[in-house]
Amino acid sequence: MATNAKAVLFLALCGIVYVSAYQEVLKATISDCKGGKEVSQEELDEFIKPLIPQTREEKCLMACVFTAYNVIVEGHFDPKLAYGVAKNILHENPEKLKHIKETLDYCGHEIPTKMDDECELASEVMACRNKYNKDHGYDQDP
Repeated sequence: MATNAKAVLFLALCGIVYVSAYQEVLKATISDCKGGKEVSQEELDEFIKPLIPQTREEKCLMACVFTAYNVIVEGHFDPKLAYGVAKNILHENPEKLKHIKETLDYCGHEIPTKMDDECELASEVMACRNKYNKDHGYDQDP
């Protein structure tokens, strides 16, 4: 997939971009991660909520999607790469881009940069994002 499509999916995963065209890209990627199983709109809606994955299946699904879009590469999470993805997509939305930057700055020291278990790493990314939002008074991403 093209880099821009990868960036779009990452932003959708973080609850930043809720546009139906992006949801279709996300839906296709989730389907791929589920071995081609069809993904309902209800499942998609649940996936993009700003929740921390709880079960092993949820964590690994999140990791699969992050990996598909090179947000996690061979067990590594790079906040600079994540910001680069956001910058490509949100260059016309400085408020959301600022929120992403602040979140990544806040989380950069809390999220391990490398974990052997990519499922747990994906869960750590989501947990820190939600912690940032909670600590700064956001019910969800602006």
